Amino acid sequence: MRTQRWALRAGVWIGAMAVAMQAVAREAAPREVRFVTESFPPYTHAAAGRAVGPMVDVVQEACARLAWRCAIEVLPWRRALSMAQRAEVDAIFPIIDSPERRQYFHISRPVVEGRYEFFVRAGNALRYTGDARVLEGRVIGAYGPSSTALTLEALIEGVPGARSEIEPDNRTVLRKLSAGRYGEGGVALANEAVAQLLIREHGLTQLQAAGTVKSFGYSFALSRQRLDLPTALAFAGALHELCRSGRTAELFKPYGLAPSPCLR
Repeated sequence: MRTQRWALRAGVWIGAMAVAMQAVAREAAPREVRFVTESFPPYTHAAAGRAVGPMVDVVQEACARLAWRCAIEVLPWRRALSMAQRAEVDAIFPIIDSPERRQYFHISRPVVEGRYEFFVRAGNALRYTGDARVLEGRVIGAYGPSSTALTLEALIEGVPGARSEIEPDNRTVLRKLSAGRYGEGGVALANEAVAQLLIREHGLTQLQAAGTVKSFGYSFALSRQRLDLPTALAFAGALHELCRSGRTAELFKPYGLAPSPCLR
């Protein structure tokens, strides 16, 4: 009970501080904040030469509340992440919070929920329920460098004969799985929403889900070298307002995506 009360007070304090810092940021807002992202539907992608998608919409509305001028560029993920870590841009998304990422970034609270899911070809009897030993002797494809790949590597560590194949994008992973390129017992690990969209778009109807590995939330990450803590808190305050007002949920609903819980 004491822990719950502390967590509630901490959440209220963080929310109040973020809103207060938002007011400060309006007085000294950066002239322009440059975000980078990747083509990662349904969360974000490029259309007609510009970034679009629900997470893009959230950024744009948060920036409007702060009176920031925000530019969003869609790049290959390796390049985008490298630029962000070298502080060549101000911010990047989508990001999953981790100690490694916090070395480089101020990371927001999650704004949208997701899951990592195993996929197999029809007829493959694999069903993952939490025991990684079912992956023994299997080749598992995943997109990387990414949190998906890191999750997979940690999961199969010590599992005899389990081997990962890291691919440049999720489409390649699913197409290779569908074509049997990972072997008779091949498996893929992917973001569920991304995979289901690709399966529909490319007619990969012989693929099926085989068990959830992990639930998580996607966040925004602001460069520690380029943007100070008050600026990061201001952005957090704008995200908080969008969530509490229900606007974030409205932006995600057409895509079938679930927003992360709001701070209370």
